[in-house]
Amino acid sequence: MNNQSIQEIIHLELKEYFTHDELRAFLFWILPHFQSNPQYSIDELHRIIDELKSGKPIQYIFQIAFFGQLELKVTPDTLIPRPETEELCDLICSHFNKSEGLNSMSRIKGIDLGTGSGCIPMYLLTENKNWQFTGIDISEGALNIANFNAKKLGVGDRFSSSNENILHGFSLPSDIQLLVSNPPYISESERGQMSERVLMFEPEQALFTPSHDPLEFYKKIAELVPSSAIHTLSIWLEINQYFDKEIKALFSTLGDTEILNDISGNPRFLHCEYRKLF
Repeated sequence: MNNQSIQEIIHLELKEYFTHDELRAFLFWILPHFQSNPQYSIDELHRIIDELKSGKPIQYIFQIAFFGQLELKVTPDTLIPRPETEELCDLICSHFNKSEGLNSMSRIKGIDLGTGSGCIPMYLLTENKNWQFTGIDISEGALNIANFNAKKLGVGDRFSSSNENILHGFSLPSDIQLLVSNPPYISESERGQMSERVLMFEPEQALFTPSHDPLEFYKKIAELVPSSAIHTLSIWLEINQYFDKEIKALFSTLGDTEILNDISGNPRFLHCEYRKLF
């Protein structure tokens, strides 16, 4: 099959399901797939079309997601990385580059709570060659993907993973300088506003909290910080925009705390600089 015939079949089969822009985006994935695998027949194209018709995200069909300059493996064990999370990584890099005595050459040890595909550590490790990161997740499947991504991107020697539930029996290491998390934070009241594709295919435990309290993980993280032996800690979280004031209140007692907006102007990130008082 040549490119023109693939485009014609995609348009004919999917025009009732997707917009013109969505169809063009699909071709960005599909055409290289066939160019690099000339042995594939029309059966392979119809397999992809049927999966798209089912609502399956194209990132899961090809097990690839683009995150900044990175190409990451993703599966239904992991969330598909969002542009907002990429913004969070940019903010962290910018902060450390501007901080007195801290820059990309500093030896920073970080931890990512709920690492999923490892998109946050992968981004930060590839941008900062002396950093190390540990990814924590309750899902063994997600950690397998994170470890695969670390090895593929050449940062496996600076990334470690641990299968733990941060809500129960977990404590923070005492030697970290950076804590990052994009935890589950969607409330049950928001379920009706969500895309069916997300609800059908992305891991529910990475979206919704076990207790249906959208603040559950933020409360736990705020509790973990002072109970550790950490002296100073830069905390960066992706947050639920509808609970920004409540989340800020949880961390304001720990140190200087600010809420930062995403590119759309929504309150999306929390930054707290914790310093233990002796």
